[in-house]
Amino acid sequence: MLLALAALFLYRLADGDRLKQFARDKVAQTWNRELAIGDLSMALFPYPHLEARDVRVGNPAWTQDAHLLEADGVKARFALLPLLRGSFVLESLHFEGLRANLEVAEDGRRSWDMPRGRSLQTSDIDLSDLRVQDGLLTIRRPHDEPFALHIDRFEAESAGRLRNIEFETTLSRNEQALLIKGELQDLAAFGRPGASSGGMVFVKSGRSTALIKGTLPISLEPQSYAFSAAIDAPSLEEAYRFLAIDLKPPVPIKLDLQVQGAGRKLYVSDLKLQMGKLNLAGALQFDRSASRPSFRADLKADRVDMVQTFLDAGRPPLPPKPEGELFRDRPLPWPLLSALQGMDGTIAARIDALRLRNGIEVREAVAQADTRDDRMTVTSFGGKLLGGSARGDAIFTARNRAVSLNLQLDQTLLGQWFAETGKKSRIEGGRMQATLRVQTQGESMKQLAANIDGPLDLRIAEARIHSESAGQAEYWLNGLFSARDSKYIDMACLSARLPFRNGLAKGEGIVGARSDASQLLTSGAVDMRTQTLDLRGRVRARAGISLGISTFASEVRIAGKVTRPQMNMDEAGAPEALARIGAAIVTGGISIVATSIWDGANPGSDPCQQVFAHKPRP
Repeated sequence: MLLALAALFLYRLADGDRLKQFARDKVAQTWNRELAIGDLSMALFPYPHLEARDVRVGNPAWTQDAHLLEADGVKARFALLPLLRGSFVLESLHFEGLRANLEVAEDGRRSWDMPRGRSLQTSDIDLSDLRVQDGLLTIRRPHDEPFALHIDRFEAESAGRLRNIEFETTLSRNEQALLIKGELQDLAAFGRPGASSGGMVFVKSGRSTALIKGTLPISLEPQSYAFSAAIDAPSLEEAYRFLAIDLKPPVPIKLDLQVQGAGRKLYVSDLKLQMGKLNLAGALQFDRSASRPSFRADLKADRVDMVQTFLDAGRPPLPPKPEGELFRDRPLPWPLLSALQGMDGTIAARIDALRLRNGIEVREAVAQADTRDDRMTVTSFGGKLLGGSARGDAIFTARNRAVSLNLQLDQTLLGQWFAETGKKSRIEGGRMQATLRVQTQGESMKQLAANIDGPLDLRIAEARIHSESAGQAEYWLNGLFSARDSKYIDMACLSARLPFRNGLAKGEGIVGARSDASQLLTSGAVDMRTQTLDLRGRVRARAGISLGISTFASEVRIAGKVTRPQMNMDEAGAPEALARIGAAIVTGGISIVATSIWDGANPGSDPCQQVFAHKPRP
């Protein structure tokens, strides 16, 4: 009887023009938007319902798409009892060919927002059945490509009044399907600021799954919620294809975390990420309650191999550096720092074992950093490496690609550096002290090196350099009695003080070295713009008689690429060398012996000390 009465009442109200006007008024009242409807018909059986074709809901004038919602067909069923009172309470809604065009403006306006002071009248909705077949969702954001998502199907059922809802949907993008299932306890407050509901959501893409359960936010302005999230992805290939990420990670990923929200604060705790051999743990906090958003990150990893970690994340291996180059000319990740514009942050990180790209391993690596807008101030960093330690601080500014760096190496080993970076030469010992205090600018490491300003001070203690060619070079440069074994050089010390200005360090007495048989103090230039050096100096014997080529040549020259310099007799001193050779022949060698005895008795001050005895003159 109720069904018959409702059908008759609906038939009396079902004047097409009147119903269209009623729908237009409702949309205008709620959204302040225009509604257009093509054909509209009423059916009584098996239950009273309306069917509409070519339904369009307008977008604001500033959007690219003219319509917010479009549907080829809409079928709406209304509750029976309210119909007897002359009210339309929506009970079931089916869409065919639904297209939703959402857009966000430069100033943050959203095309789907309702005018201030208006809200969806939930008293007009008692959905127990919602279905979408063959839908399309498009989202436009400033400066980004439109995001399009195909809704193959969407089905949701509830026990009434938007409670105890079960839903399932299949989405597709880039020919990859995504399955989502869920249960929500109460959606009556959906969209209201701070609204939340108990429930769970399960997502599956290929072999990858994600499970979220707890108290979930159901508003774009969440306030109180708490849920857990777990991701188990034997392979992210399908998920990356769905998200249009051009990477194919070869390793499985597992992620577990707890999320809690209170007001405008969000806390992520018990964060555990496993990706290949990487195990990361930590906690995050985001705060939007103040005038400026802020975040804090506390992260800890047991072992990070930078090369392997990037490969595990699906990034291709870096190409080898060009021959003779110290650094690659690839852009650094400055955009990541630029993305923090308008925010403040604090980061604390610790890595038990960090393997750098060049092969050097840093143990107990720690860093503390603060960010403000696009400026990151690393207040301290440090770790144990190369048998010693490193510490320092730095400032990075993305706006002008600027870096300020203070770095100190303490008791590190030159020999271990050669071994860990894969150098062919073998060196034993060589304790190093280094201090770097520089400022620079550049898009890449190569550009940063080319613009470096500030001093580099380097001291290296005793080391044995195993190199037959090096031993032979010292033999011929210094004398017949200088080296007991030409297969190595016993270096007593090496010092360098390089006052860089715009990538160029030049001056007198800027590099000095001393072996068990000879010593050398050089002047000249080290140019990081071209990654070359040109140093000249006189090789002298430390003691005894020297009968080598340095007896005749005034200077030797060390020049070429920094990665592989060459040592030769200075061409400028050739005439003087020839004169000395001629004098030696005329005097029967007496001048050679006399010169060698004088050099041995007066070797001058230690060149390693001379480097730091005075400020180099540019």
